[in-house]
Amino acid sequence: MSENSIHTTCTRDCANSCGLVATVRDGRLARLAGDPDHPLTRGKACVKAARYVQRVYSPERIVHPMIRRNGQWERASWDEALDLIAERMQTISRESGPEAILYYQGYGERTALKLLNRYFFNLFGGVTTTCGSLCGGAGQGSQNLDFGERVSHDPLDHYNSNSMVLWARNPASTNISLVPIIRDIRKRGGTVILVDPACSKSVPLVDRHIKPKANTDGFLAMAAAKLILAAGKEDSAFLRLHSEGAADYLRILDRFTVEELCAYCDVPVADARLLADTLMHKHPTSILMGWGLHRHEFAHYNLRAIDALGAISGNIGVPGGGVSQGFEEYGPYDQQYWGDGLNPPRRSLPLPTIGKAILEANDPPIRMIYVTASNPACMAANSGAVIKAFAKAEFVVYSGHFMDDTSDCAHVFLPATTFLEEDDVMASYGHNYLGGVNKAIEPVGECRSEFRMFYELAARFPFANRFRRSEEDWLRDLCAPVCAQGCDLQALKRHAFRCPAPMVPYADKTFSTPSGKYRFMTEFDPAPLLAADAAYPYRLLTIAPHGYICSERTMAEHPALSEVFLAREEAARLGLAAGDAVTVRSRVGSIVATLGTREDQRPDVLVAERGGWLKAGHGLNTLTRDLASRVGNGTPYYETCVAVEPLGQGHGYRPRILVVQHSDEAPGCDFCKTLERACALLDTLRIFDDGGKALPQTADGWDGLVVLGGPQHSFDDEASPHFPQLMRLMRAFDAAGKPVAGICLGCQLLARAHGGTLWTMPELEFGFVGHRLTSAGTTDAIFAGVTELPRLMEFHEDTFDLPDNAILLARGSRCANQAFRAGNCSYGFQFHLEADSAIVASWIQKFRQMEIPAYAAYCDQYDDAFFAQLAASLPLLVDASERFCRQVAENWLALVKNSREKGARE
Repeated sequence: MSENSIHTTCTRDCANSCGLVATVRDGRLARLAGDPDHPLTRGKACVKAARYVQRVYSPERIVHPMIRRNGQWERASWDEALDLIAERMQTISRESGPEAILYYQGYGERTALKLLNRYFFNLFGGVTTTCGSLCGGAGQGSQNLDFGERVSHDPLDHYNSNSMVLWARNPASTNISLVPIIRDIRKRGGTVILVDPACSKSVPLVDRHIKPKANTDGFLAMAAAKLILAAGKEDSAFLRLHSEGAADYLRILDRFTVEELCAYCDVPVADARLLADTLMHKHPTSILMGWGLHRHEFAHYNLRAIDALGAISGNIGVPGGGVSQGFEEYGPYDQQYWGDGLNPPRRSLPLPTIGKAILEANDPPIRMIYVTASNPACMAANSGAVIKAFAKAEFVVYSGHFMDDTSDCAHVFLPATTFLEEDDVMASYGHNYLGGVNKAIEPVGECRSEFRMFYELAARFPFANRFRRSEEDWLRDLCAPVCAQGCDLQALKRHAFRCPAPMVPYADKTFSTPSGKYRFMTEFDPAPLLAADAAYPYRLLTIAPHGYICSERTMAEHPALSEVFLAREEAARLGLAAGDAVTVRSRVGSIVATLGTREDQRPDVLVAERGGWLKAGHGLNTLTRDLASRVGNGTPYYETCVAVEPLGQGHGYRPRILVVQHSDEAPGCDFCKTLERACALLDTLRIFDDGGKALPQTADGWDGLVVLGGPQHSFDDEASPHFPQLMRLMRAFDAAGKPVAGICLGCQLLARAHGGTLWTMPELEFGFVGHRLTSAGTTDAIFAGVTELPRLMEFHEDTFDLPDNAILLARGSRCANQAFRAGNCSYGFQFHLEADSAIVASWIQKFRQMEIPAYAAYCDQYDDAFFAQLAASLPLLVDASERFCRQVAENWLALVKNSREKGARE
């Protein structure tokens, strides 16, 4: 076995941009860990980095190009896909002009070579692009008003701090390299304060957690500033000599008392006093502003008040001080290679309102959208408008890794490499270090880097010779500015390079404003920060996940519902408890979620992790408003206010379903998740844990029954003595007019329960198999909305003859009886319509390694070529199977509801 280590840099949408070491064994990525030689991250890496190995080899990852034909994805060659894209670009440009094409470049990766994506489109003639930000626009715009140009302290300078204020920052989840610095400050006797209306995983790291009302942080900063001024501890020299507008700002402060300001932000005066005392007596204090502060329409009022607190307290231009927010990740590069000067100014659409902007675009309308490194259907505000906008475009190209929400809007899918499969250079928006991105493994399947995609696409256009140069040549030109400052690209492959930015910005008290002085805020209107909506009393805070970055997940990794958190006392006041399913409503939309409660959370916020997919029943941006911040053209996600109510309200009766699970190897997966997302209540009996003792005697108390699969033989009552009682229960449900669904083993037991004969096939049926609907199946309610069956997962050796009076609904070639209806309302599905990618991958692995004794004898039936083909096709097979499963599960649940309503009428 060969093993080697490759130094590289994480390129994902995270401020930390960690230096990493990839361990590769026999050409396969085995481990990702922090690089101990990185001067800032020093061997630290978050849990998301360690998990990324699974993402690289996920069974859901798309590893070959695809074209959607007649509504269905089909595998294509790169030439087919690129020829089609080039033809559509040329046709649309010829007919409507290049601005009829929108290039949507996301934040998923921000490496040097990604500059060239827009260069490609500018060589083409200039297309519509985006402006503004889904993230830090308001923060940068606000700090530019104060400092002229935002420059943050080097994170290593925080080792000079005697105290730190984490203002809406959560380093435990989003900035892991700050954690050792925080611990160092506290170890030296310093104070660390967290200011955040939400509770985060960083709370245990700090001395005090101050929880102001959302969008009122500016009042807290003003209160602390007034206390410092009252104590005579302000930096009078800075105010007098190095600032402008100080008198106007002090007059703003004079309009309020400390008590009024604390009342506005709903914190005790003691909290403001602690903040002021820390700034006065544990100087210097580093104030680090997080990205949640940006997500308000009038964010500049809060952000500029925090800047002003740093100035008044004497922390500007001081080692260990500063008000730091972010860094310029494209700063080190030669930005002429955006190519924006090649054409007259072209149209740009604002990211904060991108759905609305596309829909309203005219002269010309947007006919084509090309998306890279982003999942806008999920992550942009007001997902409903975004999806409508993408549906309006006649041609959508998507470069990504997975069949996520945006891929569902696409006509061409281009499989992208991860940063572990390409060479590049990475700067950071969280620190000053440039890192090498070094290929650790060969691209999985047919995946290509975005650079190579555009390199090959450029060959189809007259400007090919201007774009088609090697990565090495382009990086040399792109990085020329930083190389002139001492960076060596060869050395960068092994060691990070610190870009020559100041450790302590503004140390000479000179600012890049017209006057050369710091500018205080001179106008302030408190009303927008205090606005409330009585009908929607909770501010929705969609915070960064701890275990994922944005929407980087798979369908299988989603629980049935999003989890949203209320304060425990507030939940109790609403008659709710942890674990309840709730409806969350805004003025834009609604979702169903699972409620969590927290003892120490503010009562006026609802907190959830962002990034869950709409198609997985999450989609929090279904709720968010699309508007832009008044400064910086940022996205004010946190302007969304919501109401929370028990799920029954507005949904009518919630059907209660009994689920019988026979094995950990065969959970309910997508079938049961779909039922939960459609408001059903599931009671799951894990038969293998109690030997069937928990099986009820009657159907009373439930509206439907689901019996799942397992490796047991359906005729073996000796090994599974609960089978007779379970079959009696299946008949009892059916006799009561309560629908039954049996899957695989459950299907065989259903057939047996209604008089069918069981028998064992000569061979195992395994893998995704083709089936067809019978004439009865095409008209049965269970398959409403299904025109044809996709290939579906099989894993069984037993089968059955149909019971008398049963109706065959789906037929297979090797195993004839694949779906049937029996009795009043019972359905059997021999195929595993419920299986997701995780369970299928587990079955494949355990079957091949003979870890499932019941099927070990069949391992030789399938060779390596079979499994290689299965792995290559698995993402599309699972995606089609999941869509089919969701339709069937919804249809079955509709039968449950109809049966209950019919029973109620009778």
